[in-house]
Amino acid sequence: MDKRQITNYVNFTALICYIIGRILNMSILCWIGLAIMTLSSIWTIIHWKENDKMSNYISVAFLVLVGLSLFGL
Repeated sequence: MDKRQITNYVNFTALICYIIGRILNMSILCWIGLAIMTLSSIWTIIHWKENDKMSNYISVAFLVLVGLSLFGL
């Protein structure tokens, strides 16, 4: 399996955890999703040139989502 696919699956899993946590009002699931998104996005940004453009843009969007969630917006 390619590294790019692994990061996409990790991002997708984190997004699902975050959404389910928001729907069911389970803050621990939201925090787990945000933590996974943060770590995965930082790893993707560190390896910016190795990834395709779409993965890079998705990771930036996830970091924006994490920032907005931390500020309560």
